[in-house]
Amino acid sequence: MTAFFRTFKLPLALLLIVGLTVCAFITIRRANNEVRAEARARFFEQYNRQQYLVAELTAHSLDEMFATFSRNLELVAGLFDGKEVDREQSQRLKVHLEKIYGSLLGTPVIDLVVFDSKGVAVAIEPHDNFTLGRSYAWRDYYRWVRDQRQPGRMYISPFMPLAGGRKRGVKELIVARGIYGPRGEFHGVVACTLDFDKLARKHVLSVKIGKHGQAWLMDSTTRTILVDPNGRIAGQTFDEALRRRWPRLYELLLSAEDGKPGSGWYEFEDPADPRLKVRKLVSYHPVRLENRLWTVGVTTPEREVEALLSSFLQRQEAISTTLLVTIIGGAAFLIALLYHWNRTLTAQVGLHTRALSEAHSRLEATFDELLVAKKVAAVGHLALGLAHEIRNPLSAIQMNMQMIRKKIEPTGVLCENFSIADGEIQRLNRLLKDVLDFARPRPLRLQTVDLAEIVRRLLQLVDQRLAQYGVTPTTDIESPLELVCDPEQIHQVLLNLVLNAMEAMDGVAGDRTLKVIAYRKESQAYILVSDSGRGIAPDKCEQLFDPFYTTKVSGGGLGLSILQTIVLSHGGSVSVTGGTGTGATFTVTLPLAGPSGTGEKTP
Repeated sequence: MTAFFRTFKLPLALLLIVGLTVCAFITIRRANNEVRAEARARFFEQYNRQQYLVAELTAHSLDEMFATFSRNLELVAGLFDGKEVDREQSQRLKVHLEKIYGSLLGTPVIDLVVFDSKGVAVAIEPHDNFTLGRSYAWRDYYRWVRDQRQPGRMYISPFMPLAGGRKRGVKELIVARGIYGPRGEFHGVVACTLDFDKLARKHVLSVKIGKHGQAWLMDSTTRTILVDPNGRIAGQTFDEALRRRWPRLYELLLSAEDGKPGSGWYEFEDPADPRLKVRKLVSYHPVRLENRLWTVGVTTPEREVEALLSSFLQRQEAISTTLLVTIIGGAAFLIALLYHWNRTLTAQVGLHTRALSEAHSRLEATFDELLVAKKVAAVGHLALGLAHEIRNPLSAIQMNMQMIRKKIEPTGVLCENFSIADGEIQRLNRLLKDVLDFARPRPLRLQTVDLAEIVRRLLQLVDQRLAQYGVTPTTDIESPLELVCDPEQIHQVLLNLVLNAMEAMDGVAGDRTLKVIAYRKESQAYILVSDSGRGIAPDKCEQLFDPFYTTKVSGGGLGLSILQTIVLSHGGSVSVTGGTGTGATFTVTLPLAGPSGTGEKTP
């Protein structure tokens, strides 16, 4: 019996090893396939997430562009406020129309047209004899504006070829809004013609991912292909182009009509060889443009995504093959090797984890120190500058004002002017204290105020300086326009903008006009301060709000930065538009109900 067991002991051991090896082989192979599948799924998920971010940015750029068109159309409509829309009035406003059109240079705008109440073109920039004097009352945008009577709304036409004029045959879009009287009576239409080819090249066709990854654009409202999935400007309907040949893409676009973003895949013609089909990964995002719902998609052939993943999978395959060969050569040796490797790896991971933790702690400490240093430096510059430039002159002004007031004992309007000056001195003293006391910032002193009263008091304050600069101020403020804010800080914001506008017009030939426009839209108050000065280079607009950035020889570069901080603390935003030589417009947006959770409202 003992000899029997001795005889079969080695074969049984070998059989056991072979069995364990086969089991290990199957287990590792299955685990390897699962890892590959999971890695592929995760990688595709992350890639689609990146495509979604690109689609979101593209959608945002389109939305911002149409918002710019809407603001300019509103400016044109505002020129005719309370005036008749006809050829004579258009000629009187020609300079203003030229400036507004000039501010749109560099955008896809072809022309800017004003129509009277009968649909006849009474003004066009640039001048075009073909269009001027013709009736366009049959066009859909004119009928929509005339019949819907929706002040503040902009109409966007479907995709179409341009029927006439200098750009005949160009693919176009029309954006239009109405010109209405104070009681909502229809007076006319102002419209811009957009070169859709130029729009698509700048905002859609410029999006590239990898070799064949690109964006497409669909009009979900009319179910029309604007830019097709291979980057061509189309014009066909979904039914004509997709329903039979590419049903999955057709169904995906129908599902996007709910206005929600998403991702997925579909089959389409291969961009490298249109005779073949290729599966594409896609992420899409909606663009809501007034009466239109567009959908932006960013797509990449699946094979390109697979190629990005291939290097990782190849390394994994090499490791798996080596591991399986080692198992076949000796299971016992492999187990010992894996055990040793596991211990070494654990020690290395622990070592690197500790090193990473220490590096992270040092990085956090360094980052905190940098923030503190930056804050201290900013406060130092600001406090020293204000103390040197304001405190001493302000004290001297206040003392001399008191002496003059005692000496002449003013009455009536002069007394009121002295009171205004004294109030402004006190406000500046409080502002200086707030800056110097940066470590203990005061909460917003929120009140419900009438914006028209703040503007009236501001213009009264700077009346003499306006006359000195030869500037004519005009205001167009919706009444009533009440909002919850810190009136002193909003006064400071508007004063800064008005003073900057006056300085921008210093030395400019021709009319010097300062416009202050304010209106409400939904839950926001919009305040526009425009000048007819030298304008701002487009590449400098984003830098204007950076601390210590200035275009003035003697400026400190903090005015617009402080202005932006005040607006942000109110839960609003500030932006600037305007090209070189066309003047500039600063737009301040504030919530009517005030910032949420900031400060306490005072009676």
